[in-house]
Amino acid sequence: MSSPLRLLAASLALIGLTLAGCKKESCLGNDEGCRVVSPCEKLSYSCEAASGSTLEVRTLTPSDKRVGSHAPGTGPETVPGGLNALGARGDILLGNERAVAVIAGLGNTHLLDPNGGSLLDLSARGKNNDGLNQVLQVVGILPGDAAHYTSMKIIDERPTRVAVQFSGTLDGKSEFPIHTLYEMRPCEPGIRVRTEILNTAVDPQLWALSDGFYWSGREALPFTPAEGSGYQHPSFSLLSIGNAFKKFPYLTAAMASDPASSYAHVACGEADLLEGFQSDQISSSGLGRTVVQPRDYLVFERFLAVSERGDVAAAADLALEARQKLRGEKYVTLTGMVTRNGAPASASGREVSVLVSEGELTAAAATRVPWTQVTPDKEGRFQARVPAGRDYVVELHAFGRKVADRQLDNVSADTDVGTLAVSSHSRLTVNVVDWVSNVGLDAEVFLVPVDAPTLKDTEGTLHGRFGTCAPWLGPPPGPSPACNRFLVHNGTATVDAPAGRFHIYAFKGPFWTLDRKTVTLGAADTTVELALYKLALQPLGTVGADLHVHGAASFDSSIPEYDRVLSFAATDLDVIVSTDHDVIHDYGQAVRGLGLENKMTAVVGLETTGHILWMKRPGATVPLVVGHYNFWPLEYDPTKPRNGAPSDELVEPGELFDRVKESAPASLRDQLLVQLNHPWSDAEFGRDLGYPRALALDTTKNLPTRDDGTSAGMYVRTPKGGFANNGQHAQEVMNGTQNDMLLPYRAFWFYTLNQGQFAAGTANSDSHSLTDNTVGLPRNIVYTSATPGTSFNTADFNRSLKAGESFGTNGPVIEATVDTASGARRFGFTPLTPSADAKLRLKVSAAPWVPVEEVRIVVNGTVVKTLRGAELFHPEDPLDLNNVELKLVRYNGSLSLSELLAGVSGDAWVVVEAGASLPLAADFGGPGGDKPDGIPDTSDNNGDGKVDRADIAEGSKYGPLRTPAPPTSESSRQFHFSQVVTGGYPMSFTNPFLLDRNGNGRFDAPGVAAP
Repeated sequence: MSSPLRLLAASLALIGLTLAGCKKESCLGNDEGCRVVSPCEKLSYSCEAASGSTLEVRTLTPSDKRVGSHAPGTGPETVPGGLNALGARGDILLGNERAVAVIAGLGNTHLLDPNGGSLLDLSARGKNNDGLNQVLQVVGILPGDAAHYTSMKIIDERPTRVAVQFSGTLDGKSEFPIHTLYEMRPCEPGIRVRTEILNTAVDPQLWALSDGFYWSGREALPFTPAEGSGYQHPSFSLLSIGNAFKKFPYLTAAMASDPASSYAHVACGEADLLEGFQSDQISSSGLGRTVVQPRDYLVFERFLAVSERGDVAAAADLALEARQKLRGEKYVTLTGMVTRNGAPASASGREVSVLVSEGELTAAAATRVPWTQVTPDKEGRFQARVPAGRDYVVELHAFGRKVADRQLDNVSADTDVGTLAVSSHSRLTVNVVDWVSNVGLDAEVFLVPVDAPTLKDTEGTLHGRFGTCAPWLGPPPGPSPACNRFLVHNGTATVDAPAGRFHIYAFKGPFWTLDRKTVTLGAADTTVELALYKLALQPLGTVGADLHVHGAASFDSSIPEYDRVLSFAATDLDVIVSTDHDVIHDYGQAVRGLGLENKMTAVVGLETTGHILWMKRPGATVPLVVGHYNFWPLEYDPTKPRNGAPSDELVEPGELFDRVKESAPASLRDQLLVQLNHPWSDAEFGRDLGYPRALALDTTKNLPTRDDGTSAGMYVRTPKGGFANNGQHAQEVMNGTQNDMLLPYRAFWFYTLNQGQFAAGTANSDSHSLTDNTVGLPRNIVYTSATPGTSFNTADFNRSLKAGESFGTNGPVIEATVDTASGARRFGFTPLTPSADAKLRLKVSAAPWVPVEEVRIVVNGTVVKTLRGAELFHPEDPLDLNNVELKLVRYNGSLSLSELLAGVSGDAWVVVEAGASLPLAADFGGPGGDKPDGIPDTSDNNGDGKVDRADIAEGSKYGPLRTPAPPTSESSRQFHFSQVVTGGYPMSFTNPFLLDRNGNGRFDAPGVAAP
């Protein structure tokens, strides 16, 4: 916009806000003493502390230390902690007797916030239970619909109030000035927020002025009182989002983890109801969609409360209390007792929940209005507020299923619901020991229904969210127990479990035996003894590493740090790289707290995660992001925004690599390793997760040598003179326990090897909880001089990875060499010249419960040899410990290299794979268009043994890719494997041998093969 136009826009903004101040009490844009009478003034709270005595407002400095942090900070722990706490230097802290909030300072960008001003943290005073990722002001769902603040003013009017006001415009749209005031008053259990936006453009605007809550999955779940809602919300896409808008009196959200928290969002203004859409990714809660004429404006005033517990009732009680103060609405309190096996409930309570809905028991559940959900306390008591004068259905849920209900008619006064009984359950204790030493182990235990009736009777959900589990022992994203599994520390753990007949598996990673007992659980307490044995599988001189792991510091994880680190030990990992989204994190303190510092090493790292859509590839109309990358080692500093991570928005990958490198201490920069994550992953919420897929690369064509104006040119170019956009040192071939995207990732890696780009293939769990992926499955076995523990040498470890001296696996172990004149050589990126009669020497091993159906030899991307059937050894009893070491080797032999390379001219690369046979798949075009792009995109979805257009979902041009369903019969060799490697199949692969066949001392990449 030209300077005269900017001046005109600024003048119109001032005029509009001044007029607004006269007409509708709007004046945040006027600093000349303009004051308004806020509808939130009706809120009036009292507390024991003297009025205003604990009000605080200040800008955080490096001396402030976040509660629970364990790195620099010289002052006391004054910044609120919690699973999602982010407050750091430059941010603004507001507090009173009951709550503490942190608002991002100007320039402190986070997630969807382009320049600061979003609410980052909101914790109950002294509870350090922040469960918010981010709350920001928006008028829609497009990138330019969020506020971009450019000025800030702190207001200190103690003992009456403390506040901070932000002013700016919509992002990239100077014609729409916006102002937001965050304010805290004495004794209020939360923060007041007021936003005003003015339309100075010449055209009307359709706006939905709202707060955008970024939950991002596996975290807090939104809950709204509306017909058929509660935790249930319609699915939508960015194109159908208009149909997902609903009206509701308040929004709540509850975090099913530790420390627990829940939030309530209530409007203070004239509108009786809020309007918005809800999902486990993002919520919108605010004014209804409104056409705003030129020089008109909107004002949205609301109150956001925080509770001390993690159920809906803790927040809904605050919402109803606020609505009573604001609108005179009456509420009543329901109380009751939950018993289990005839006695008051006394466990943690995550497996027990009470849901209260307005309506009739005889009516369909979808016609009721859920008002609240409450978790009984440790004595089995519960209480919750609901609006007065209505009929209610009270439901008791246990282990993810409704087990009792009760009708209450015309509830006009406080009411005792009485006693609700949980059906028979068992207190299950599992002891897991080392079979040799009889010492208790850290391990993971899985409960698996023995038969279909038990599966049907024990399948449950968290009120329909986070998927189903059988049995359901606790919320899947939270601490142990979660879904059908739990962690054992030092050999023992006790949980509550529903009645039924179950297999109980003890598991400690792919290089240990597996133990199983079958028991019938009922009302009696049950104890099960299990023993495991470590197998001589992992090659000497190697470490097992998971290079992609998430914990509560990530915006899409809520597993507490104790459980996260214990899960590392439970699967016997040597090295873990912390790669939380957009924040640097360090598991070192938790490792030391569990006494694991001499057994494993936690490397400090980061996963950059683009949120703001901006990038356009040639021919694309919708803006994109560059996907996800991991970086390590880095320095963790919780006094800095994002714990020291640089901003990762609005830059190409090469510039991002440069930026991260420069952010690291000088001593770490030369060690830096960059990993391309899930390169061909499906998009989530309109954002591609891998740069190659975002570019829709055509892997049937060779990459250009320079930027030629195409998507492929974008991939190879160097944007700022440092790293190229394809300058990663490693890229994921296996990501996640299920391995549902293995085929596309594998195909893209093969393509880059053919192009002469030698990024090490890696295998990582990308685990965010105990249930989405099992940590350490898959993992990397790295040949390195670095040893786990306090003296771990990250520089040596990274050198080995960059050199391709590793293999990836979720069970099978591949040891392979090629004969040269100077002796046997292992795989890696140093070219080798095979001897004249060279052989590929192979040894493939696995635990007895890990089936190896095939060993494949891949040359230049094509499988040229497959060993299967009688050529491989198959243990008869996968769980038998007798002579177990004799059952490990599945193949040990050699193959003629000349035979493997028959028909191949020039240099060649060789990769060895072992595990299950790969699923059938074909390429019908993928995201780049209607013609094949070289990446598998469709599997045999109708099971007819071939892949054709009959396998493509209706309305789609390709796909989906589906992992074969796990076997249900123990006659299958994969049965036991699939119980602990949920949804996955065995797979391992080496990095390539680079064969310099003409002896010129270099590897000449073959390029794309001719048809």
